[in-house]
Amino acid sequence: MPLLMIVLALCLGATPDKTVYTNTSNKELKQKALQLVKNIRELVDSYNKKDRELMADYDKKNKPEIRIDDRKVMRDQWIKASDAVHDSTMRSYRDRYLSDAILLVDELYRRLPKRFRQTNLLPMYQHPTNVLGLEVVANHLEVLSKSLPDS
Repeated sequence: MPLLMIVLALCLGATPDKTVYTNTSNKELKQKALQLVKNIRELVDSYNKKDRELMADYDKKNKPEIRIDDRKVMRDQWIKASDAVHDSTMRSYRDRYLSDAILLVDELYRRLPKRFRQTNLLPMYQHPTNVLGLEVVANHLEVLSKSLPDS
């Protein structure tokens, strides 16, 4: 069991077989998972919007008549700003959504038939490399939650 899951279990008073979602109805579990999907997608959309704005601003300033050294400085500033937005987005996922994502996917796996289990995606929940990884988490949670019957 990964360290994060042990810490979560201790903090929430859960055992390996029981979590905060164990006694939740399928309908409510589905709603919680879909709300998390929505939140993660909003986070990704916010990142994409900010990144596009940074790129547009850089494109406006990056003119051929500007000296190469100055263009390099502008490019470095754009990369630094883009990296900061990315890091902030990933930190926000870790701080706000990671623990719920793990608990929800575990509970959905527990309730769904084994054929729905894609254990190769579980590391993505804990360590998404970038915003594309966050999209994978959101898409996976959505598919699982929509596969769960309401009763």
